[in-house]
Order: sequence, then C-alpha cells, then structure tokens
Amino acid sequence: MSEYEVQDVLGRLVVDSLENHLTESMVKRLYEIAAKASDLPLKIDHAMYVEYNRLYGVPNLPPHFDRDTNDLIVNMQLESNTDWEIGLNLQTYTLKDNSAVLFNGNTESHWRTKKTFKDGEYVKMVFVRFYNSEKRSDYSYLPNNPGDEVFKEINELIHRLSD
Repeated sequence: MSEYEVQDVLGRLVVDSLENHLTESMVKRLYEIAAKASDLPLKIDHAMYVEYNRLYGVPNLPPHFDRDTNDLIVNMQLESNTDWEIGLNLQTYTLKDNSAVLFNGNTESHWRTKKTFKDGEYVKMVFVRFYNSEKRSDYSYLPNNPGDEVFKEINELIHRLSD
C-alpha cells in the first residue's frame, strides 16, 4: 500500500513509495534513460505520484533544491488539462502528456511559473529519483528558503513572467 499526503501549501496530493509498483519493463526503460543522462552508476531510490489541483490547496512550486541524496530525477507529466511551465534554473519548459525532463534536483534549482488554477484543472506527474550506488551524495547543506539570495534571478524571472 502506498502512502499519500495532501500538501496544501503546494496544492498537491503526493502518493509516495511507488517504486515497488513499477513493472519490469518500466524499470528497464527508466534505467536506459538514466544511463543516457548520467555517467554515474545510478539506482532507483524512489518513485512518487503528484497531482497539482485546487482540491488540495493552491498549486504552486517556488524555486528550490531538493536537498536530498539523489543525483537524477525523471520528472514525467502523465496527464494534464492545462499548461504549467516548469523552470530549471533560468529556463522554462512546457511538458506535454507522456513527456519528461531529467535533471539533478540538487544542482539545478527547479520551480513552476505562477498560475492560477481554475476549478477542475490539474497536472499529474510521476517523479523517479536515482542515486549514485557507489557513493550517496549529500546535498543537505543547500539553501531551502525560496527567498534566499541564490534564487534572486529566478524570482525576478518568475515575477516578469507573471506580469
């Protein structure tokens, strides 16, 4: 049984610990994708489902680093009935259903553009995190306040994009 949590401050539902529910072919494909993106000997740490929806609060994702021990994340959009750009550092990307971005959530700040969700709008995602199987990284020292100086340019970009 997977655990779930409503994170109303981010306007999302999280269903964690999905890694044991991935099929063998899904796991194989994820490892192929990870191997193309990184030279590290990566292993799946965990997978989670996230749904952003006004049912769970006000959807938003301020700039942040994950501050964990993982070195790659596959951020895949399963289904959405609205566009909501994801930001990686100072670039934005529009995901479509069944598309993904890959990045290190600890070395690349990530965020979402400002958007007011209408009733019934949603974005459903799956996040699969990988770690270096030879030596776990520790990114706990990274800043975690969206107002931190390291996010200044990103916050300025978010402000410009929302005007």
